[in-house]
Amino acid sequence: MNLKHLQLNSSLLRSPEKITDFLVDNQIDVASFQEICYPIGKVSPLKALVESKKYFYVEGVHFHYHPNNQTIATAIVSRFPILDSHTWYFNSPSFSPKDITASDQLFPDLINNNFPNFPASRGLINEIKSRCILSALVQTPSGLVRFLTTHFTVSDLCVETSQMYQMSLMINSIVKNSTPIPTIFSADLNIRPQSYSVTKISEVLTCHTADFTDTLSPSHKVKQNNIFPEGLAVDHVFSKNIRHLDTKEIVVDFSEHQAIISDFEI
Repeated sequence: MNLKHLQLNSSLLRSPEKITDFLVDNQIDVASFQEICYPIGKVSPLKALVESKKYFYVEGVHFHYHPNNQTIATAIVSRFPILDSHTWYFNSPSFSPKDITASDQLFPDLINNNFPNFPASRGLINEIKSRCILSALVQTPSGLVRFLTTHFTVSDLCVETSQMYQMSLMINSIVKNSTPIPTIFSADLNIRPQSYSVTKISEVLTCHTADFTDTLSPSHKVKQNNIFPEGLAVDHVFSKNIRHLDTKEIVVDFSEHQAIISDFEI
């Protein structure tokens, strides 16, 4: 059977209705999302929308940001049953989502990148945020497929950081020490394919975005900054033990990232 997969940073889930329509209109089988955002203590609006279209939904919360009453998460959506899910945590002493308060910030709004123009200082937020790696075991008509997703931390100009590489080591270990069933991993890694982080993941998974040069939409705010470098292919797709047919980029109007659609054969 063929399987169509979507990788998408939802841009803080600003258009859940359009995302749901995109899933249905493009006959997406499984989707991996980053920047799922909603009020703390509430439920993601995407969950009810996709479930109304007969999709299954699982979520992994990165952290709760109390100054803005925001829960930030990642999610996997599937039209096939999700039998099991699991999360691993990075930069969390309790191995659970951090509760980040105003007292945890270096100065106001650091967590949302609204800080003075201090070159090369954006990576400081990596010391504050926790991140999860989400796994979902999906029962397709042709057998089990494992899906993994996450969202790496960010830095100025998408310079590779030690946090990115440490998360790559975690993903490498998870895949290497798991049952060798068909596996698809996709994420907004905030780093180019030519990096130590992608190379480490590529030891256990095949990268299908190695030749991509840009996965940000023309509407992305960094495109308005003339000093921001071109060639920022930051969204990536990998797989193992499954036949990859094609991966392509589609510019959408409901996210600052392009939709990355991949076709696989089980």
